[in-house]
Amino acid sequence: MQFPITIGLHRSHFLDGAIGLVLVLVSVAAWAFPGQIAIRLTLLALGIFLAILAWQQLKPKLRALRLERNGELSAKQVSAEDFLPVEILPGASVHPWLTVLRLKMSDQTVMPLIVAVDSINATDFRRLRVFLRWRISADLAATSED
Repeated sequence: MQFPITIGLHRSHFLDGAIGLVLVLVSVAAWAFPGQIAIRLTLLALGIFLAILAWQQLKPKLRALRLERNGELSAKQVSAEDFLPVEILPGASVHPWLTVLRLKMSDQTVMPLIVAVDSINATDFRRLRVFLRWRISADLAATSED
């Protein structure tokens, strides 16, 4: 494997579809709700507002990740030209179809990163999962030595 590995990130159509499905279910529930039409319209408007908010929050804030041989991770923000070092915060979740982690950027802001299986190609998704699992096991081994 050649390091550094650069992984481009894209918007997940799978997660967009999940938001759309939830919006359809909320709409059906709002119209099936027994009560006045004003209450139904309010529930529908609230569902649409929350779906739009969730859809905007899923907009990628990172353009790419770079995995280094020494276990370090760098990220390129959408508005930036260069990769900046990031720190992976505890609580990462690595699954075969979804990876969720929190990154501490160089300016100390915390940014959540949700990588679905369709937001990068299959090889890069596997590489990212292996890299994160290797990092977690290396961090645990270093902690147990202390």
